[in-house]
Amino acid sequence: MSAAALAVSAVALVGQAPLVAAKIVDWGQLLEVVEAGLIAGVGISVAFSLLILGAVRAGEARQESRTISMVLHGTLAAIMLIVCVGAVGFGVSTMLSK
Repeated sequence: MSAAALAVSAVALVGQAPLVAAKIVDWGQLLEVVEAGLIAGVGISVAFSLLILGAVRAGEARQESRTISMVLHGTLAAIMLIVCVGAVGFGVSTMLSK
């Protein structure tokens, strides 16, 4: 094959690249994955931050003998721990089922 023929075929392939990519990529599913990743990333970060906040504040309240505050912050920490462990378990089970 001559150099000119190779150049023409290369230009033809480059011109078709967006069409091929549009056929291969399902943009709706790709955006769904990005959306789920952002929500999960932000959600787990907030839940873990609240877990740490609740645990630290419960410890401080315990040192100062503030029982109600200790119980409320301890409950917050426990709930957020359940949320974090549940989210990680859900993510692992989802990945293993596919």
